[in-house]
Amino acid sequence: MLMELYRKSHRFVKQNNLAYKRYFIKQNNFEHRLTILIGARGIGKTTTIAQYMYSNHVGDEALYVSLDDITNAQFTMFEIAEAFELGGGKLLCFDEIHKYSHWSAELKSIYDTFPKLKIIASGSSALEIHKGTHDLSRRALVYTMVGMSFREFLEMHYGYAFETYSLEEILQEHKSIADTVVDALEINKHKVVALFRDYLKFGYYPYYLSLANETMFFHTLRQNINVSIEADLLNIYPTLNGKSIKKIKLLLAIIMENVPFMPTISSLKSAIDVSDDRTLKEYLAKLDNAGLIKLLMKSSLCMKHLDKPEKIYLANTNLMYITEPDIGNVRETFFMNQLSNYYMQKNDVVSKGIYGSKVGDFFVEEKYTFEIGGKNKSFKQIKNITNSYVAADDIEVGHGNKIPIWLFGMMY
Repeated sequence: MLMELYRKSHRFVKQNNLAYKRYFIKQNNFEHRLTILIGARGIGKTTTIAQYMYSNHVGDEALYVSLDDITNAQFTMFEIAEAFELGGGKLLCFDEIHKYSHWSAELKSIYDTFPKLKIIASGSSALEIHKGTHDLSRRALVYTMVGMSFREFLEMHYGYAFETYSLEEILQEHKSIADTVVDALEINKHKVVALFRDYLKFGYYPYYLSLANETMFFHTLRQNINVSIEADLLNIYPTLNGKSIKKIKLLLAIIMENVPFMPTISSLKSAIDVSDDRTLKEYLAKLDNAGLIKLLMKSSLCMKHLDKPEKIYLANTNLMYITEPDIGNVRETFFMNQLSNYYMQKNDVVSKGIYGSKVGDFFVEEKYTFEIGGKNKSFKQIKNITNSYVAADDIEVGHGNKIPIWLFGMMY
């Protein structure tokens, strides 16, 4: 058994150990005995595992096993772990765990039975490890990995190296930070606004560079959307069926045509033929969990599966370019995406998050109000609001409380 698994594992590491290392592997050393890495399809979870294996373990000390590989189906997770540990293995990595029906129970058994074995498991962002009888929340550290920031795009595509900045640093020092970035780009005759346009279209997913052209990229993106709904959600939520999956796909199609979408619950229920508010809200929460949309809630007191969102956005701007998006909607989606990802990486999405605003577009950390717009966007709507800012597109460097919107892509 192990010989064939080792052969596939070695090939996996060789093929996926890419040179560029994203923020996640730079910030995390996976010291805990059981780490679960979740995130949307295509954002680099598998590559991160390969890079960690290559950098930290030699020979047969580490083993990668894809639970989506049909040739591995003859063995249980526990059987693989038992044979690996007996052979002196130290790091066992399971990928696509949501494809394995009893993954939670077996991870618990592996964790409890083999105290010297380190385990990394990865799966869909829709995984809910805190539910069920085999509670892993007291055993596992769970990390959510997100797609690339604008900063990472500049590094991966063009070889630059820029620091990350906190929201407070950007608000207080945005002019000097922007000057530093713009000057570095101009040495190579790059313009930040033009590169930002590329990022909005195809820069969120690392796999863009492995494909021949934009046509292949958007074809792959459509495929990943379908797999996320038709396969991943069905594996994770056994109560769903073909009929409900069809309704969830229809719901996403409606959102894609209207983002940012200010939902009317009654009209949405009618459009996808569901009779109660709770079912609709659960469908929205599942799309959010799958990394396909982002729900902008009214405040930190709201729960996504119970309360009505203020607005609904696609999860990132690349998804918007499957159709012909409005640039104003793209700007809002970018800001929503980068800020929510920023707080997710800080593990502080509740007390310090991004919410709807009564006067502006967004209310951040329950103290900052933001309006999003083009270079001529004024402060008229928020002029009497304390701690208010305009995030403006089509400018390289800002002034006062007007900040280039691309700078909010330098936060992770």
